[in-house]
Amino acid sequence: MVSKLTKSSMCIIKKMIFCLPWVVISNLPGFVIIKQPVEYLFFPQGKEKSKEGIQEFGLNKPPLMEEITIPSVTELSNSGICFLPSNGGILSIRFDVETGTLHLPIIGLDMNTEVLLRNLVAYEASVACGPLVFTRYTELMNGIIDSEEDAKILRENGIIMNHLKSDEEVANLWNGMSRAIKLTRVAFLDKVIEDVNKYYNGRMSVKIWRFVKTYVLSSWQFLTLVVVIFILFLMSLQAFCSFFGCNSRKRVNNIR
Repeated sequence: MVSKLTKSSMCIIKKMIFCLPWVVISNLPGFVIIKQPVEYLFFPQGKEKSKEGIQEFGLNKPPLMEEITIPSVTELSNSGICFLPSNGGILSIRFDVETGTLHLPIIGLDMNTEVLLRNLVAYEASVACGPLVFTRYTELMNGIIDSEEDAKILRENGIIMNHLKSDEEVANLWNGMSRAIKLTRVAFLDKVIEDVNKYYNGRMSVKIWRFVKTYVLSSWQFLTLVVVIFILFLMSLQAFCSFFGCNSRKRVNNIR
């Protein structure tokens, strides 16, 4: 009982220490401009919305396009995610959250692969009663491969065995598959996509880049505020130096 009271009191103290100052600061004049960027960078956003979205869509309903959105191989690699080939098939696809490693099955690509993939997708859609596992796999590969560089990274990591002319043809092959795909839902693959997105979005480098892109490069209000603060700083420095004297030579002469 005492421990529960101690924990509850500690939670109240933490809220008073961290939340109250933020409430006071956020109500200061002129702080409205940078309130949203600061909240985006340091406070978690969208947890309640994501939970509502998960409850709203049943497992039997096909996902929306936003639900299969996933960063490209290059973006994932730049954020620190590694790629390793798995020994099994599609069922061996998994994401290790602790090491930030995405395990994908090895696939060989040649001039007949695109026709074969399309036929397998069409066949699965016509005969399968349950989840379209192979179709979902092609959607995943289509999502992470956007460019020649993406195909190159997977090839260098031993996931793609490229028998085509170039890595660009590999990227074009997977990107072209989107025109023949019917959206579906597969529990374990959707969990992999969700974990990858969560890991990627939680990286500080990704947050900083999105912060700069959203609130600095595309926000004239934020840039105006930065310029005004910088000008005020220079004016204050000039006034300070004119009053107290900032000339290093004078200081040396006075010491002598």
